[in-house]
Amino acid sequence: MRTTLILIFIAVSICTFAQTMIHGHEAEIVFRTTDQTQNFYLALAPKQAPKGLLVILPGFGGPPQSVLKETGLPAKARTNGYVVVIPYLATDTHCSDQVSQQRLRTLIPELLVKYKVPADSFIIGGHSIGGNGALLYAESAYKDNVTAIRPNLVFAVDPPLDMKRLWTSFAYIRKVNFYAGAVGEAEYFMDRFEKELGGTPAQKPAAYEAISSFTMDAVDGGNAKYLKSVPVRLYCDPDVNWYIENRRTPVEYTNLCDLSACVVQLKLLGNDSAELVTNLGKGYFADGRRHPHAFSQLDSDEFVKWAEKMLARK
Repeated sequence: MRTTLILIFIAVSICTFAQTMIHGHEAEIVFRTTDQTQNFYLALAPKQAPKGLLVILPGFGGPPQSVLKETGLPAKARTNGYVVVIPYLATDTHCSDQVSQQRLRTLIPELLVKYKVPADSFIIGGHSIGGNGALLYAESAYKDNVTAIRPNLVFAVDPPLDMKRLWTSFAYIRKVNFYAGAVGEAEYFMDRFEKELGGTPAQKPAAYEAISSFTMDAVDGGNAKYLKSVPVRLYCDPDVNWYIENRRTPVEYTNLCDLSACVVQLKLLGNDSAELVTNLGKGYFADGRRHPHAFSQLDSDEFVKWAEKMLARK
């Protein structure tokens, strides 16, 4: 324990800080190393003594600042007494790689010390593939709680969870070639996954399962089984017709497929605090475009009420 505290002190002591205003919010940017392009975080601290810590992982490639435009959750949580931290773990990270996960592991204890947060009121979540990274962190912590702080609540907004399914969906999107933006994303991720993981899901199934917070065809859902004792909320805007009209994509190739199956699996494992929250028609990007994948679908007021209810039960 003494060694751990010394390491935490050293890590905190080399950070640099900058107070700033971002989209109307007073925030602190903390750089954990001298490299200011990655491994930093945005923090919103409450005026009063904090009641908890909320860590939000952005979607792929998204800077922390963008989260403040996409959702009112950080502001609402801070007003209610939570320290809100939005990290940028690595350049163009999908939050599921070893570097990002290890940085997240070391970041959490730093935050608890720096902001004097109660260790038993820690919430982690994320948007899009950042949500998968948040669930992976939680699963790792519950699998091996010696080296990682266990979150008390976990959430994710429309994340892909099963990377084998995601690769298959990208292959479908590339094949139908209906929307150029989606095809470009599909080709990027298929190429990246194959390079990082050594091949396709058929060639390297274990590698894909390792970075999946849920695997449909794995026993007990793969890594999802480690979430059987923690409250989990998964959010989606299940606008199937939007995907049909705008992407020519059937429901089995959308994230909804993963989310519903994961919640079913968690309930089968005995987790009665696992929920799928549906928000039909609620997703809009910050620029006003309709999209079921948007973070805005999450109701911030209702989320904070849920979080405080769940934390009161611990």
